[in-house]
Amino acid sequence: MASKEQESVTYQKMLEEVEGIVREIASPDLELDLMVSRVERAYELIRTMKLRLEETKSRIDQLHQRFDDKAP
Repeated sequence: MASKEQESVTYQKMLEEVEGIVREIASPDLELDLMVSRVERAYELIRTMKLRLEETKSRIDQLHQRFDDKAP
């Protein structure tokens, strides 16, 4: 599970980090071992971002349902 520090990172910052990693691994000068660790980090970030999107969608769906239930 992610630490509190990791959880406090904004979605936008995670996206910026993934974009930076993509630029970094596109470099022909990047060592193979470093490339593997950077790709692993990118996948961790993408997984966290996906979970956040799913949680956000669920919260929005719940709000929508509550709103619909209160409509006359």
